[in-house]
Amino acid sequence: MRRLLLLLSVLLASFVFPNVVLAHKASDSFIYITAQQIRLDIAVQDMARIQALDLNKDRSVSWGELRAAEPAFSTLLAGYIVLSHNDEPCSLGIKLEGICEHTDGPYTSWSLTSDCLAHSVVRLDYSLLFDIDPLHRALIVSDLSGEKQLSVMSPSNRSVVLGERISALSTAGVFLWQGVVHLLVGYDHMLFLLALLLPATRRKVSGVEVDTLRQVFTDVALVITMFTLAHSFTLIAASLGWFSLPSQPVEIAIALSISLAAAMALMDVNVRFQRGLAMGVGLIHGFGFAGVLSDLLAASPLKLLALGSFNVGIELAQLALVIIVLPVLYRFSFLPLYQRRVFPLAAILLVVSGFYMAAQRI
Repeated sequence: MRRLLLLLSVLLASFVFPNVVLAHKASDSFIYITAQQIRLDIAVQDMARIQALDLNKDRSVSWGELRAAEPAFSTLLAGYIVLSHNDEPCSLGIKLEGICEHTDGPYTSWSLTSDCLAHSVVRLDYSLLFDIDPLHRALIVSDLSGEKQLSVMSPSNRSVVLGERISALSTAGVFLWQGVVHLLVGYDHMLFLLALLLPATRRKVSGVEVDTLRQVFTDVALVITMFTLAHSFTLIAASLGWFSLPSQPVEIAIALSISLAAAMALMDVNVRFQRGLAMGVGLIHGFGFAGVLSDLLAASPLKLLALGSFNVGIELAQLALVIIVLPVLYRFSFLPLYQRRVFPLAAILLVVSGFYMAAQRI
């Protein structure tokens, strides 16, 4: 059993620190499609990951530097974005149009034109950034058929047929799955949930009757419910454009919330305080979840369906995490070695990881 606990500690450390390095805001590009053109918005920082932009090394990218990079980057885009009709590739005209703003900063706006857009149904293949960033998503709004079509492209879904009729059920399924994926690859949210679970595994005084797993699960469920209600509110409000916050301070606050929750676990605070903490921090996490949706849903009649499905996906992933992890931690919590070594080590790792992520996001 001692070896098993040691293995658990090693697995926790190996999960936390490699993923802390990867824990950044999800990389998104936005694709808006009409019968006249395709508009592609790519974050300037994502362009810089593919091609050197800061030619004068002044740590900023000017419009002149973007224009200088246009020919080479246009050629690169032609290799990662393919439009086809009846399995025949279409020629694409690619041009840098300007700079625009999304919730997480400046984006370059590209115009892609093709005669194939005159057809009612075409296929779009997209693989930009997928090879270097498994978190990257291309968020698509197509009006090719006269009706709004919402799609999400990812490393596991690199093509979409544009112009075909998409059912509401299909849209719901796409965004439900993206909600699940967003939580599972959003390491900061995962680590915060783990920090919320830790207090339930702390044994206070020997000889005192120990809570059953059912009682522990009930206490944890109340804490998670507070977190869920709070982040659902800000997720909906921010995605619908009722109010918003700048992306960077939100991402920093999310990282610091991990450290705060883990520190509270070490201090063994009252469970009522934990619920209040979960609700307060949940409001911030909701803005983080909304960052991936607000720009996409701005002008779509399917916004409520997509938003609701995305939120349900997040909740299902949270529930699955609790159901899988809590019984394991509860079983180990009866061992003295867990209380003396594993529990404080896990909490300290989470405190450090939160501060590290916050520093990376400044």
